[in-house]
Amino acid sequence: MELPPGLFREALEKSNDAIMITDPQLDTPGPRILYVNRAFETMTGYAREDVLGATPRVLQGEKTEKAVLKRLKGALERGETFTGETYNYCRDGTPFLMEWSVYPIKDDSGAVTHYLATLRDITDRRARLRRREQLEAVNRIQREVAQGGLDLQRVREKIVETALEITNADAAVVEEAEGDELVYRAVAGGARESLHWRLPIDESLSGLSYRRQEVLLCEDSRSDDRVRLKEGAQRIGFISGVMVPLVHEHRCYGVFKVFSATPHAFGEEDCQLLELASGVLASALFNAAAFDDEVSRRNLLVDAIPILVSYIDRDRRYQEVNAAYEKWFGISAADIRGKHLWEVLGNEAYETIRPHLDAALSGNSVSYESRIPYASGDQTVHAQYEPHILRNGEVVGAYAVVRDITTLKQAETDFLTGLFNRRKFEALAQNMLKSAARYDQDVTLVLMDVDDFKSLNDRFGHLEGDQILTSITQRVAGTLRDADTLARWGGEEFAILAPETDVEQGAQLAERVRAAISDEPFNGVGVVTVSLGVAQWRQGEDLFSLQDRADRALYAAKHQGRNRVVAG
Repeated sequence: MELPPGLFREALEKSNDAIMITDPQLDTPGPRILYVNRAFETMTGYAREDVLGATPRVLQGEKTEKAVLKRLKGALERGETFTGETYNYCRDGTPFLMEWSVYPIKDDSGAVTHYLATLRDITDRRARLRRREQLEAVNRIQREVAQGGLDLQRVREKIVETALEITNADAAVVEEAEGDELVYRAVAGGARESLHWRLPIDESLSGLSYRRQEVLLCEDSRSDDRVRLKEGAQRIGFISGVMVPLVHEHRCYGVFKVFSATPHAFGEEDCQLLELASGVLASALFNAAAFDDEVSRRNLLVDAIPILVSYIDRDRRYQEVNAAYEKWFGISAADIRGKHLWEVLGNEAYETIRPHLDAALSGNSVSYESRIPYASGDQTVHAQYEPHILRNGEVVGAYAVVRDITTLKQAETDFLTGLFNRRKFEALAQNMLKSAARYDQDVTLVLMDVDDFKSLNDRFGHLEGDQILTSITQRVAGTLRDADTLARWGGEEFAILAPETDVEQGAQLAERVRAAISDEPFNGVGVVTVSLGVAQWRQGEDLFSLQDRADRALYAAKHQGRNRVVAG
């Protein structure tokens, strides 16, 4: 094909949409890619030379829907324009939801000579829309229950109907304990014929959730050893599912369950949202059991969960908060309502979150992780803000959901340097090697050890030794690319994983690291040197073999006199 000349070619290159042009071949293996623009390279991570001559199948993977591809082929065979959505994959293996249109290009005789496709990554847009819909649905349940007038069965039915609305579930069930059985009290979707079913508590996954009072995620019941009644699960369409215990005031009333006939249909976000919804039902059951009348008039949606949930108006005042605020800040929920955020959080914490809140009150969905200096102490949180937008477009407030992830982050990072620890590094490395195997990419591992570190500690003390490690971290990080992963391997050892890097390039990277450390003395200590071992991953090799080869190269560098790089 003669590529688009002049202004037409320039217009394609400057388009914000990814553009692909193929030949008209529809029979296997399919059309060949003849042209892609810069936006395509940015969106997919593929360079032009990687895809020219290949078929669009290079972008497809496990989540790509075959039914959509079938409709695409049918439309093109009829000479029609096609518009659709499905998942495609970036070069690094990351899936993204793609919206694309394919246009047949015809000559004067009406014969198709090429196909032109425009592609857009709509993953974030769809995720934001779904999060907003989910939070609004949960908030709607809260309002309906708080208003009263709903009997217990209507509450149950509202919960299961909304569960289908806020997840990808095929069915939803409320199971309540009766003796040594769980009874289906409310059902929706594919479980409609199962009302009043009974399951033995000690032989079901729901029963395990009930006994442990834990949220359980089952990704595939056919291979999950916790599922004892596998045939029964498959018969009702339970392949994947989420079980959430209905707990209030330390009492478990039963289980709230959603399930799907496809594996891996649910994720962490679904678990969190269902936990919120289960709080409503557990609170209603609590009320139905004739507990304290005042509790029944409170905001029962979120009081049962250890997550901060609030509604903030445009004046930056808390209009509604759940009971978790009382535990976090030591202030009663009644005293928090009506106060400005900075009066509760402290000025420093408010200024930290302020840009995110500004964005939410401007109409944007916001999700972030940050270390927040609360007046009560620093905590690392994951926060999600969803704007409350009226039908006329006016933003009148924002819903906020904040989860404490301090312990989780501590489990993944090294306290001294702030780098990933070895456990987290190995998990990331395993994923990177899988992607490298799939796309036949180079990956190189560099192991680094500070020379004579014990003697440095003995001469200058452990506090100075810690400062050396911190300074080395900063120098090394300054030499690496954004794509490289740096971790503290343990003690005075560090590890670097460099994607799309062969052994020669890895040795060059290691030499830059070595020079960055040894060329400039450390304050009060003098020159510090490091030894580095380099190993390139081999197709089919596991992570532990790669580590062993890099470690042997590091040992060789030490044996040969230190302050050097050895490639294995």
